[in-house]
Amino acid sequence: MHVNDVSHLNVRVVRSGSCTFRFPEWGIDVEPGPTAESFITNIEGIVYRVRAVVETARNFADMEEEIQRANEILEEMKAALRGEFSFTLVMEDPAGVSGILPDDMTLVKYEELTIEEASKLKGAPFWVDTMREDYSERKG
Repeated sequence: MHVNDVSHLNVRVVRSGSCTFRFPEWGIDVEPGPTAESFITNIEGIVYRVRAVVETARNFADMEEEIQRANEILEEMKAALRGEFSFTLVMEDPAGVSGILPDDMTLVKYEELTIEEASKLKGAPFWVDTMREDYSERKG
């Protein structure tokens, strides 16, 4: 979903334990780990979660350009939370149970993942891991 209005920050988001979400403008991908939990929040809540991770990464960064890039992202996130910076939230869930749920569903672009796309995502349920293995074997 392209977030270009402050009201979009209130859009409900349901994320399953197998969902990867991305912020392409910031080059941020959040992949599920083996103990990833599901949660329900809104777009603002996801930005706050990711902002905390960027702050931590900045605090541990050794290189000046990493620190500068983190500061740029944090400033853009602050602007986004005020509705002054547009960004995109992409959610990819091999289980197909995550979603972005605005009142106006035309704001969301829905695409079903191919088996190949689903096989490349981390945190997939065991049946996707089986498909991944089958796909890799067929691919050669």
